Amino acid sequence: MTDRASFLAAIRSTPRGSDPGLLDRSVAPDAPTQLRDGEHRADRLQAEAESVSTVVHRVVATEVGATVVGVLVAAGAQRIALTEDLAPFADAVREAATTAGLSVVGYAEAASKRAQAGALDATVTGCLAAVAATGSIVTAASGAGRAGALIAPNHVCVVRDDQIVDGLHELFDGDVLAEAGSIFALQSGPSRSADIEKVLILGVHGPGNAHVVIVAPD
Repeated sequence: MTDRASFLAAIRSTPRGSDPGLLDRSVAPDAPTQLRDGEHRADRLQAEAESVSTVVHRVVATEVGATVVGVLVAAGAQRIALTEDLAPFADAVREAATTAGLSVVGYAEAASKRAQAGALDATVTGCLAAVAATGSIVTAASGAGRAGALIAPNHVCVVRDDQIVDGLHELFDGDVLAEAGSIFALQSGPSRSADIEKVLILGVHGPGNAHVVIVAPD
C-alpha cells in the first residue's frame, strides 16, 4: 500500500508533458493567496485572520496557558476539550484551565460519547499549519480529530510560528499535508452562513467564536 508521502512524491515527479496542462506555479503571478515581497508571515496571518472575525493573540510559549484560559473564561466556557495536536502546550493549558475551575477532557475521549461531545463549550487545538496570506488554519483528522475544531461554539487554535506557511502554493507544494491523515480542513474565521434571506449568521455550521494564539519563536 502506498503511503501519502510517496503518492505525493510520485505526482510531483511526473513529467510536465504528462499532466493535464496546469500552470507551472513556480512562475505564477502574484495572487491574494500568496505572501507579498517583504511581508512578515505572522503579521499577514494576523491581519487576514482579523479581517474574517478571528481574534488573534501574539504570545511567547510561557504565556500560552494563561492566554488560552483567559479566552475561555471570558467566553463563559466551562466544558473544554483538548485535541492531541495541542502538544507541546497541552499540559500548560490543562493546568491553567483546571486551576480556573474549568472541566477539561481529551477530545478523543469526548468524541466517543455523543452527549459529552455535544455539551462541549469549547475546544482547544493545535494545527497542521496556518496560511499567512489567507488567515486560515489547517486542521487534520490525524491531530485535531475529524470535528475537533468544529464541534463546539468556541474554538481556540494555538499556532507555532514555524507552522506558518506563506500561502496556498507553499501549503500544497510542501510536505505539510503528508501528515494530514484521512481529512484536513482550511478554516478562515468563525463559521458563517447567509443562506436564509441573505442575513449573515455566525456559528451555524461550526464555532461562532474563533481565536488564534500565535506563539513567537524562542
